[in-house]
Amino acid sequence: MGTDLTALLLSSVFLGVGFIIAKYFPEASLLAGVFLVGLAILNIALFFAT
Repeated sequence: MGTDLTALLLSSVFLGVGFIIAKYFPEASLLAGVFLVGLAILNIALFFAT
């Protein structure tokens, strides 16, 4: 699996999980924030790794 495809897959997973947590569990918005910040960190790390 190529790096670009892996990055897209992981980003989609983080974004999806963060969105689901924020939508269905509003009291867990901190957890959703952690997933969305994790998505941003992953994208930045992959940008510098390539």
